[in-house]
Amino acid sequence: MRTVIVDGGGSTTDVAVAINGVIVARTVLPSIKPTPADLHTDELCRMLGTFLASTQISPDVDVTSRLDGVVVGMAGVWSSAEIHRYQLALRESWETYVGMDVPQLVVMSDAELVMVAAHGLRQGVVLIAGTGSIGLRRMPDGTLQRSGGWGPRIDDAGGGFWLGREACTAVARMLDGRGPSTLLIRPVASYVRADAEDPESVRNGLRRSSIDGVARIGGAVLTYADEGDEVAIALRARGAQELAAVVHALDPEQTCEAMVYGSLFHNAVYHACVEQYADRPLTRIDDVLAAVAASLHG
Repeated sequence: MRTVIVDGGGSTTDVAVAINGVIVARTVLPSIKPTPADLHTDELCRMLGTFLASTQISPDVDVTSRLDGVVVGMAGVWSSAEIHRYQLALRESWETYVGMDVPQLVVMSDAELVMVAAHGLRQGVVLIAGTGSIGLRRMPDGTLQRSGGWGPRIDDAGGGFWLGREACTAVARMLDGRGPSTLLIRPVASYVRADAEDPESVRNGLRRSSIDGVARIGGAVLTYADEGDEVAIALRARGAQELAAVVHALDPEQTCEAMVYGSLFHNAVYHACVEQYADRPLTRIDDVLAAVAASLHG
C-alpha cells in the first residue's frame, strides 16, 4: 500500500510517502494554507509533483502512478462544505500538475490528522498547541467534539500567538510603568526590530508593528520562564491552565486517553505544567506523519 500523507499547517507543509505503513521518503514544503479567495491546491500539487517525480524507491517503480491514496490534513479546512470544495479542487490540480491517474483523495483538517495519528479511529482526546491551540475528542459514535480553535483574534489561549501577544502586552505595561520589569523586552525588541537597551525605540516599534507574526515569540516566553523571569513564568502558568481547561472541557471524567502535539510541547516544563493543571498524563506525539502511516496500515 503506497500512500502520500500531507500535514498542511500554518507554518509548513510536511509530506511523506509511506509503503505498508513505513515512511520511505519525506520533505518539508512552505505553508499552503487555503484562503476564501484561493485554495492554493495548484501550488500544493506543483510541489507534490516535483517531490514525487524526484522520489525513487526502486529503479522500476513509478511512485506517482502506483499510489493507492493521498491523505491531506489541511489548516483552514474544517466543515463538510469546506472539505468537499477542497477535495474537488485538489483532484483537478492533481490531474494538471501530478498526473491523470488520480488516487483516492482523503481530505480533513490538520487537527483531525493529528487525531488519526494519536488514536486512529478509536475514541480519544488530542490537544494541539503550536501557533494556535485546539482540542478534539472522538466520541463513541465516531463524531468529533471540538474545544478551542477559535483563531488568534478571538482565543487560542496557550498557543504561540497568545504567548507572543501577551509578552508584547507585558513589555508595553513595563514601559508605561504599569507592570513589572521583564527580560521579555529582549525577544519583543527583536521582533519589532528595536534595541532592547533603548526603551523608546521599543515603544515606537510596538506602536508600528503588526502582531501577525507574533507567534514566533511564543517559544521565547517559555525559554525565559525556564531561566527564571517572573513575568514569563506567570505567562507560562496562565497558558498551561488554559490548555488544561481545553482537555477538561472535552473529557471531564477522564474516560479517554489524551495525547498532545505541537511545537510548544517540546518545552518539557510547559508540557509538565499542562499535565499538572489537567491532573492527568498527556502523552506527546513527536511524528504525526509516521503515526498516521502506521495507523492507516494497521
